[in-house]
Amino acid sequence: MKKISLLLLTIACLIYVSCKKTTIDNDGPGEVFGKWKLTETMFDPGDGSGKYKKVTGDAKYLTLEKSADKAGKFSGNAVPDIYAFRILDSVKMEVFSNTYKMPLTYYYKVSAKSLLLNPPCIEGCGYRFVRE
Repeated sequence: MKKISLLLLTIACLIYVSCKKTTIDNDGPGEVFGKWKLTETMFDPGDGSGKYKKVTGDAKYLTLEKSADKAGKFSGNAVPDIYAFRILDSVKMEVFSNTYKMPLTYYYKVSAKSLLLNPPCIEGCGYRFVRE
């Protein structure tokens, strides 16, 4: 009887340990390269009340094309002013724009299905994308 109980307890522990927990926010690792659809934007008016709002109207896309090791080109109509980037580390990328002579540092968070871009803003701002 003790052997059967020990065996059942061992099997239950193995099943528990082998199960992976998944959440909506953590859908696995990903890479920034690919085609992304803009779903939400956020621009804070300066009082901390900024919240992400769903994009309405025609769909807007951003494509990140790999051109060199940790560098690439932007294309698409979601953020039309930027044209190239260079990945600095796991959370920052250098972005080149038609408006500014110096590159800007964007913060990003990427997973298998989503991309969050945060440009340098005096107040909070950001873009949320889903992989196409």
